Amino acid sequence: MKQRHYNAGDIILKEGDPSDFAYKIVSGEIEVFTDFEGQTVILGMMKAGEFLGEMGIVDGQPRSASARAKNKVTLMIFERKEFLRLICKDSSSAYRMITRLCEQLRSISRRLAGSTGTMKPGDTAGGKASVREPQATSAYISSKSESTNFRFTVSTVSPQLGPHIPKEGITVTKLPFSVGRLLPRKGPELFMPIDLRLPDSRPFRLSRQHFALYQGQDGCGVLDLGSTLGTEINGEFLGRNFGKDFEYLKPGKNRIVAGGVDSPFVFTVLMEPV
Repeated sequence: MKQRHYNAGDIILKEGDPSDFAYKIVSGEIEVFTDFEGQTVILGMMKAGEFLGEMGIVDGQPRSASARAKNKVTLMIFERKEFLRLICKDSSSAYRMITRLCEQLRSISRRLAGSTGTMKPGDTAGGKASVREPQATSAYISSKSESTNFRFTVSTVSPQLGPHIPKEGITVTKLPFSVGRLLPRKGPELFMPIDLRLPDSRPFRLSRQHFALYQGQDGCGVLDLGSTLGTEINGEFLGRNFGKDFEYLKPGKNRIVAGGVDSPFVFTVLMEPV
């Protein structure tokens, strides 16, 4: 284990590199980004106390994104064995890692369960947003929709989404409620049921299954569904390049951005008690 200092703009790790080290941010901020279809997309920010590159240590996969210092940054650098020893000794780090791995396993289970659903011809026609009618049962996330003690109103101030989401918003009373990209009409492709499908064009910011409003163990929140570019909720970043996939909603207004910090897919979710 050693400490290293970086100046603003310094590259810390590059997409595609081997995952040989994990980093703990001691001070400063790190910008996570990717080269996506010819564009540099800022996925989000990481701050002191967070770990960078930890999942690559566990699964052995190459770096899925790049990272650079936004300002002066100090990092603790752990080789694989050092990082695993840290996890064994630090119960909070171990709990966080186990929770993250469990979330990934649940994500895989959801995808496998969702693969039994087939696309209906009317689901993707016309390039217009589609809202799926609530169903009593679903292969998506859980075996049934769950009523909650809250009402959610999904709206937007984004010009791109304005034509597709009513000004008064979409009222949601049962969870999960999922958001993803509207697919072009092309036969019986398999995919998970998505409640709100929105059109997008290349380079796609919105994944086919991007995020969901979801009933967690201790309340309602936002779950990233393994999206390519991640999800931001109230300044917290979710997805495979960050330390978590789920974050709780707060009562009142919540801001959600899907697909990078400058993405046009910006939503407001109003959470109100029923």
